[in-house]
Amino acid sequence: MQTMSSSLSPEITRLELHELPQLVDCVRRCYGESYPNTAMYDVDQLKEMITNKLMHSVIAKLSDGQIIGHCALTFCGAHNISPEAGKMMVDPNFRGHHLAEKMAKKRINIASELALPGFWTECVTNHPYSQREMIAFNAKETGLFIGDMPATISMKGLENHSDTRMSLLVFYLLLNDRLHTIFIPSQHAEHLKVLANDLNLQRNILSSKITGSGKTTFHTLVNSSIQTANMSIDHIGGDLISAVNNELKQLEVLNVASIYLDIPIEQEAAANAFLELEEIGFFWGSWMPNFSTKGDSLRLQKIYQAVNIDTIVCARTQGEDIKKYVISEWRRVTQVK
Repeated sequence: MQTMSSSLSPEITRLELHELPQLVDCVRRCYGESYPNTAMYDVDQLKEMITNKLMHSVIAKLSDGQIIGHCALTFCGAHNISPEAGKMMVDPNFRGHHLAEKMAKKRINIASELALPGFWTECVTNHPYSQREMIAFNAKETGLFIGDMPATISMKGLENHSDTRMSLLVFYLLLNDRLHTIFIPSQHAEHLKVLANDLNLQRNILSSKITGSGKTTFHTLVNSSIQTANMSIDHIGGDLISAVNNELKQLEVLNVASIYLDIPIEQEAAANAFLELEEIGFFWGSWMPNFSTKGDSLRLQKIYQAVNIDTIVCARTQGEDIKKYVISEWRRVTQVK
């Protein structure tokens, strides 16, 4: 086992295309073959993502070129302007040297260079370490995705729960912002106001009974490796529930564990749409500020498998408050249904 000494300082830098094989080696040392995003094992897929500027990677590497850490900003498409900050991993042989913190600082610098409004990240809840790293950069909790990751994922050297899917605590880091008007049901307004104040985001939070008009348009992405699907609503139409129900029929035969649905909450019909979606089993997942070119989104979730919520570890009180809110909404909506 190679370990870092005081004279061995890795370089924190952006990933170059010729280093992709070394990155794949790092993924395997950290996760074996269990990493949920299979693209991280495929040099060609990684090259395509980087070339198309959908992934901006930061690495920690030794003088011999060995990559011992990685994190990235990842965009899900041209519409996405607050990307996911994820894919954080540190070689088990080199943990305890603040590599994650150093790479995260470089990632923030890249986000600033790209003039992003901010970015979000999903922190694992089998331990609090990655949450604490985000908290140190003044990121704030905005939601919880219950049972998002399969129990087959194994983080080498860390506590794992093989009997339940793992939940992810969502954080947002603000870089730039402007005043937005958003529409959500009145019963959720106070919760969102607390989140906005904590993040220092200016939001005019309104409720409206206006329903959608025209035809609902959306796109869906299925991640079969972790048994999840994400529906993203582009336009809230009058046929929203029938359109979503038709899509659910197609997705449920795939034996998914969770389905996520993004609502563009800067459309006035979003407040009523949220209430209608609760009637078919969707509930609060996370607020996604500045998520797309159309503004803020709200990611709802619908759960199909049992999850042991006692394994969800939060690093601080704010995370516990989010956990309580989301779990209470899950129970409320399930009982209604």
